[in-house]
Amino acid sequence: MKRILVIEDDVSLREFMIKYFLEKEGYQVITAENGEIGLDKAKHELPDLIICDIMMPKMNGYEVIQALHEYTPTASIPFIFLTAMSDRANIRDGMNLGADDFLTKPFVSQELITAVSKRLEKKASTETRANEKLKTLRDKITSVLPHEFRTPLSTILSASNILLDECDTIDKDELREMLGYINTSAKRLNRLIENYLLYISLENTTLSEEMRNETTLCTDEHIRESVVNQIKKYNRVQNLVWRSELPGGSVRVSMSESYLNKILEEIADNCCKFSDDGTPISISALVENQHLVVEFVDQGIGMDKDQIAQIGAFMQFNREVREQQGGGFGLTLAKRIIEIHGATLHIESIVGTKTTVRFSIPLAR
Repeated sequence: MKRILVIEDDVSLREFMIKYFLEKEGYQVITAENGEIGLDKAKHELPDLIICDIMMPKMNGYEVIQALHEYTPTASIPFIFLTAMSDRANIRDGMNLGADDFLTKPFVSQELITAVSKRLEKKASTETRANEKLKTLRDKITSVLPHEFRTPLSTILSASNILLDECDTIDKDELREMLGYINTSAKRLNRLIENYLLYISLENTTLSEEMRNETTLCTDEHIRESVVNQIKKYNRVQNLVWRSELPGGSVRVSMSESYLNKILEEIADNCCKFSDDGTPISISALVENQHLVVEFVDQGIGMDKDQIAQIGAFMQFNREVREQQGGGFGLTLAKRIIEIHGATLHIESIVGTKTTVRFSIPLAR
């Protein structure tokens, strides 16, 4: 049985109309005669929906909804305002504060029932989608992360066991080779852990005042060096086609250096993963409309529209065709950092031909 909290100072409207009609429809109704009592009941009862008058003594409806949104357990409860005012400005103020719907007094019972049922249906639909998303993410984690952790860890364990067993007889060349395997696998495992922790951090991050004030002097050399450091790992430096049109060779952008480097690193890494050695990786940098625009183009396997729309952590496409490392974090991390900073990321791809990834970051004022 869905529980509805009704906050209304008019006793006849509250008890003998709203409560009566809602209980007749099978809802459990909790009532409060003013905003203070209503806020207290909302926090203790956690109803499925709140109907609240605007003009009330002690605490008006605007103050109630603001207080509810500041308290995490009640922040997402559907909220319907009641008002005798037909003034559009008041309605707009309420919606700006986060109200889901409005009922203007006087109203008929069917208007009340329809508004309540629609809000509850929408809430149920939202919860279903959230649960499905959570299940999908959980399934991806269980299918992707174990493999990504075990593969480098197995190499580290195997190579180190050989070194322990044969340390007295192994020659220098074999020793160097084994240490190389261990070092490469350890770096892969470390990068996976760092990306996972960064992903968790970014999921709970909004643009703070401190982040808003961070800027980076971005030069031609800065961009090129960040990209080269990444594609060196794939021995693809000779495939790089670099072009820069930055005015004076540098611009200052509204983003920290570490975040900017992460975006460049992850997109460059993706270009190498999904294109063959010998094919060009083209990168250009320029300024458009007070934004730094960086574009990556590779001639790789590409993605279709559905795959582009599904880009997310632990999402690996065409794994049966091409070995992938990293848990599918690359574009997801770049995309999330860009979103937080109010920048844009655009992806175009032709399957089997090429992929273009273009991002733009506002220049610092």
